[in-house]
Amino acid sequence: MNEITEGLAARIRGAEKDLLTTAVRQDARRLRELLHPDLVEIGRSGRLWTRTDLLVDLVEEPPRETPDTDEWNVHRLDTNTVLVTYRVTSGPRVSRHASIWDISADAPTLRFHQGTDLSDGTRP
Repeated sequence: MNEITEGLAARIRGAEKDLLTTAVRQDARRLRELLHPDLVEIGRSGRLWTRTDLLVDLVEEPPRETPDTDEWNVHRLDTNTVLVTYRVTSGPRVSRHASIWDISADAPTLRFHQGTDLSDGTRP
């Protein structure tokens, strides 16, 4: 049960990376495809977001440079959920991220996301 195929892992990593791009963040249709209806996100600032919040705020966000990502780990939690962790670097700002993806349907949807700012800028 804990094994995940490389194809599924690649699809989920790709979707996570897509969510970091301006093109996807400003595309309400694509966001609705990627974000689970019951999505909850805890931002790097500690703010709690819902899917509705993100659908409004992300499409109005000004364009930004896509940050770099590394330290990817993808682990199946159970039949229908996958945990993803990775690190984001955007200029001097570094943060760690954890997401839970619902894989019960044909296309994975983001169910939970949390970003944690590493305020000292180190790269642990």
